[in-house]
Amino acid sequence: MINVITFDLDDTLWAIAPVIEKANQRMLEWMNDHTPKFSQVYDHHGINQLRDEVIADNPHLQHDLSQIRVTLIRLGLSRCGYDTADALAQQAFDVYFAGRNDVELFAGAQTQLSSLKQNYQIGALTNGNADLAQVGIDHLFDFYFNSAQLGVSKPHPDFFARALTHTGFTAEAFIHIGDHPEHDIAGAQACGMRTIWMNPEDRPWPVGQPRACDEIQHLDQLGAAVDNINGH
Repeated sequence: MINVITFDLDDTLWAIAPVIEKANQRMLEWMNDHTPKFSQVYDHHGINQLRDEVIADNPHLQHDLSQIRVTLIRLGLSRCGYDTADALAQQAFDVYFAGRNDVELFAGAQTQLSSLKQNYQIGALTNGNADLAQVGIDHLFDFYFNSAQLGVSKPHPDFFARALTHTGFTAEAFIHIGDHPEHDIAGAQACGMRTIWMNPEDRPWPVGQPRACDEIQHLDQLGAAVDNINGH
């Protein structure tokens, strides 16, 4: 009997690449107005280089995407000579984060979540830093865990174990849905959860890796896949 359904977020309920690109662009436009030296020195590529540097120098932040972002902005601002880098970095991050949560849900996401919530606990398990309240779907979830909260990232077993502890159900009562064969499917399989692979681009399954219990190309197929696993 399935009691809990957990979802990855990025590239499972929405496409993340265009969201990050848009969020970066909004941030750079804000900084062009308020901290022009930064936007003159750092483009999208430069931001990625700052990010890599921050992670290399601060391994304790590797699971906290928000703090990584604030730290890289602060580093860039300091190198550009801004004395109020801390305050400016937070303001720039707020602009970025609003864009990061301005997502376009995949077709069927709201309908499927609303329907499944009538019969199951619904959780989010993400390595990202989306804010479900800002996205506008927090009312559809019973719990939410991300890498920054837990200090580990999927597929680490402690990530999935946290969901088991929170709900009080065993792994056999879970279905986890995600797009990443390793982070989502292999990670959930390793702790005994059933899995559904969200594969909108119809990619081939990795050779040699145990398959998910089911595979869907769009979220309108999700209810039927859950019923199939649940024996309905």
